[in-house]
Amino acid sequence: MSEKKIIKLVQNPTSFGDVADELEENMFESPLPKQHTHSYYEDEELGLYIGVWDTTDMIETTAPYSCDEFMSIIEGAVEVKNNKTGIIETVMAGESFVIPQAYDCQWHQHGYLRKYYVIFEPQDAAEKPVTENIVHFKEQNNVPWQETSDGHRKKILYQNHNNTFTSGIWQSDSFNTDIITFPYNEFITIKQGRLTCTDEQGVEHEVNAGEALFVPQGVRCSWQAQEKISIHFAQIK
Repeated sequence: MSEKKIIKLVQNPTSFGDVADELEENMFESPLPKQHTHSYYEDEELGLYIGVWDTTDMIETTAPYSCDEFMSIIEGAVEVKNNKTGIIETVMAGESFVIPQAYDCQWHQHGYLRKYYVIFEPQDAAEKPVTENIVHFKEQNNVPWQETSDGHRKKILYQNHNNTFTSGIWQSDSFNTDIITFPYNEFITIKQGRLTCTDEQGVEHEVNAGEALFVPQGVRCSWQAQEKISIHFAQIK
């Protein structure tokens, strides 16, 4: 298991792309693409994997999705086909989405793509998906904003079948917290503003728009923002 500490993710990790992923032909209906994975955090017991991944053109083999996965697109665009209806949904660079575990879909990739990923493969796997579509993160949707107990606002856009994986949008004006013990694993990617997370040793982790941060459950840290901030998040427990 990876060390439990605050991790800042960047779009182009050092040496990313030097070693290609090992792929098998039965994974694809197209010729084998070139793919690379940079893992930032792994917890095999929990089934949690976080990092940066890229691919060239490809079409994956049709199958129900094996995990809950939050993704934020860094470069390129992706099409995800619903195998029951034939409907294709497109996600562009700068956008985030979730593919629910057990969703019967097929990944269609035209051109290069790079993404942040949060994969959750719990032992208690879903027998059927929570929803029969991808969950596309858009502020202009019918999901109402909720006021949080500490005065911020959020939209819960996805929860898995037993509420161990929660994802959505969180926003706030400037704020400053005391040191807290983090109650769950949380991945965030900044869409607007700047956030500073300080660990209990006083080390600051500054995260700007386009960058991402992961805080493992149990880590003690404080948070500061000097302006309006908007993030996309995935919480796992």
